[in-house]
Amino acid sequence: MLCCILHFALLPLRPPLRGDAVPIHRPAYLLSTPTSLHRLAGAASMITLDDEVDEAAMLAASKFPIKPDDLIDRCKEVILAQSGIQDRSMDESIYADDFRFCAPFVGGPTPTSPDDPMPGLPKAEYLNALRGFDLLQGFPDMNNQYHAFRVDPFEPNRVWFQTRAVATHTGPLMGNAATGKRLELPPQAFSMTFNEQGQVTLFNVGYVIDRTVGNTGGLGGAFGFFWGTGNPLPFPECRPFKGSLQLRGLGLLQKALKLLPSKS
Repeated sequence: MLCCILHFALLPLRPPLRGDAVPIHRPAYLLSTPTSLHRLAGAASMITLDDEVDEAAMLAASKFPIKPDDLIDRCKEVILAQSGIQDRSMDESIYADDFRFCAPFVGGPTPTSPDDPMPGLPKAEYLNALRGFDLLQGFPDMNNQYHAFRVDPFEPNRVWFQTRAVATHTGPLMGNAATGKRLELPPQAFSMTFNEQGQVTLFNVGYVIDRTVGNTGGLGGAFGFFWGTGNPLPFPECRPFKGSLQLRGLGLLQKALKLLPSKS
């Protein structure tokens, strides 16, 4: 459990002359689609889908007191402040009293009914776990390559962002010697949810977006660092995805059925 917390085209055209109508060149595969295309004002090359929401309008209508740009700044301030967790120099009030930390396999089972408790580690347990181990000792040059910060138009108190972490294993890792291996983790999605006082109420981390990217077996968070250095944790969730026996059996059955002679 401790380790799980740690880391978390278009053909060239002549420039349109003044007075010309700017044509929209649509790929052939779009010509037969039922979805209508709408040109956005001031962006003739942009396409708006029928069921695409107007994010700007939704955010403008939000009643949450912290505006999107300020909320993104607040999220980045929290990221910076978290560097003081280990030496306890961080002001712990950046987290609300009802703070929860949640990752794909951390914090309890996914709720399946309204009466189920929400998953997540409480504030004290989260901080104690991080202070018990420092992943940066093993990877001092870690670069999370943060990007794509944006406020969720459906939850205007939530900031989403992504990482594509790279790091070199040059220090000890859970008692294991450095391997010198350069790791590239897959792209991962993170989010912070805030209350009206600007405190974090929920920190979601390590949701892999594309498990085919990188060299850690499609694993994100601490799982990727451990598996990528040859120190996998002894749980199925901490290893590259293979699927259950039932799922793999279904795949074999489908292949076997394809070998049967077709009925003519």
